[in-house]
Amino acid sequence: TETQAPAPAPTAQAAAGGGSAEGTDVVLPALGESVTEGTVTRWLKEVGESVEADEPLLEVSTDKVDTEIPAPVAGVLLEIVVAEDETAEVGGRLAVIGAPGAAPAAPAPAAEPAPAP
Repeated sequence: TETQAPAPAPTAQAAAGGGSAEGTDVVLPALGESVTEGTVTRWLKEVGESVEADEPLLEVSTDKVDTEIPAPVAGVLLEIVVAEDETAEVGGRLAVIGAPGAAPAAPAPAAEPAPAP
């Protein structure tokens, strides 16, 4: 099989958004000058569901504000990194959105290397 080099990001904004072949990271934005972290209070979508760009994806609570975090891109929610009632730092990865039609990350049953003889 051939291996292809990853395509370069089309714009600096796409690169800053964490876009990659595996999907686009959803990160916790800065929600205020003194806010350094937020707690996920509720996921509005489940892994495998389609999302539209700017559609509310999850709710976050900080010491200053409760707000919805929108999806940065349209696609399929591939992975939830921070579960409900868990805390993430500003800039921390909350979830991964992949291209429409992408399969959610499934645990690989035979991913462990064989023990050395």
